[in-house]
Amino acid sequence: MKEYIRFRTLGFFLWMMAGAMFSSCSDDKNDPEVEDEGKSYYALLTGDMTSSPYAGYITTYSEVPSGTIDNVQAGSLAMQTNGMRYYSPWVFKRTSLASQGKDEIIRYAVNASGNMEESGRITSGENSNYYIHDESNGFYIDLDRGLLKIQKFNPSTMLRTGEIDLSGLRNEKYPYQDVGTNILASKDGKLYADVFYNTTDIKGNFFQNTPLGFVELAVIDVATGKYEKSIRNENINHIGYPSNENPMWSLGDDGALYFCSHGFGATGAGGSAIVRIKKGETGFDKNWIIKADDLTQGTSFGTVCVDNGKLYTQIGSKPLSYRGLLTDAIYDYYVFDKENPSAGATKIAGVPQTTYTFQCGQSIMAIDGKVYFRVVNNDDQNGYYVLGDNNTATRAFNVASGGIVWGFAKLIKKQE
Repeated sequence: MKEYIRFRTLGFFLWMMAGAMFSSCSDDKNDPEVEDEGKSYYALLTGDMTSSPYAGYITTYSEVPSGTIDNVQAGSLAMQTNGMRYYSPWVFKRTSLASQGKDEIIRYAVNASGNMEESGRITSGENSNYYIHDESNGFYIDLDRGLLKIQKFNPSTMLRTGEIDLSGLRNEKYPYQDVGTNILASKDGKLYADVFYNTTDIKGNFFQNTPLGFVELAVIDVATGKYEKSIRNENINHIGYPSNENPMWSLGDDGALYFCSHGFGATGAGGSAIVRIKKGETGFDKNWIIKADDLTQGTSFGTVCVDNGKLYTQIGSKPLSYRGLLTDAIYDYYVFDKENPSAGATKIAGVPQTTYTFQCGQSIMAIDGKVYFRVVNNDDQNGYYVLGDNNTATRAFNVASGGIVWGFAKLIKKQE
């Protein structure tokens, strides 16, 4: 089926055959720092991705679904399906069905009836990349307020609280520059924001840019908002992805940040990798990298999860093509020893091949001590598998009605 997806990065519109984009590990231990008190809900987002506005529904469950389910039920909330992010007890999105593509940051919460409802929003300018550090500190990008500024907001009140001015990072060597449009992440009290350069004076994106031979992150102290330094990794050309609900990074249970470098460019995929910043450090681990081309030439990493000493990701059996982002079921799930990735990857058995993680930011989930894998293909596979013994997984649940799975999260609503 033909499908045209708009990749909007900094005013540049690129329409191509595909759907929306990418993923990362989510874990109730380290993504949001949840407490054990309160009632648990499992939010599942499904829907159509064949035409704008990509309508679907988000539905809550009192436990992880099982068997074959219909995700459109009484109490389901209509929502755009192109991915979601979460920080318990909330779900966040950058656009709504009513916003008609206009960037916003919208917060949803579980109401008294146990269903999702909108509970706040911030109207943003172009490219509203965002990140929730904790219940009081959030960050987002509003290019209308400045290309080298990071906006601050309070996730509890959904009110803007100020900004971090990084204009001192302006490098006149590059005609265009911005910050935070691809990556906003934090660990150990430090915020990391990508510093994006273009060799022409247009805003552009990586489909237009000449690869620079490095990626750069600004390191900022969360408590003070002060810039500390910039760090570079010269083994990759891309990090994160703009205008995408899949952040393409995850915080492992070892306290390290793991980043996916997708490797996309004007001529296709190549050079994709996973890199990291270890706990207690503020620079890239120069002795650690997983290169996609060492496994399958032309495949792309879009999801990573580190749990209990293991690193989980997707690896394609064939090169990834733009036209097949949504439809080509060529990906399998693999596990690495995270401290010895050169030893090779072991395929997770029992799991059918799936499409690329794309815009779903929860393709690999560590929930309640178990690891879940999103599986979507053209053979009626549309749900999650759960890891068992001996690197073998079995089906946890499958969505037969309600559309393709595009988001899944555990939320804990605190007792009032």
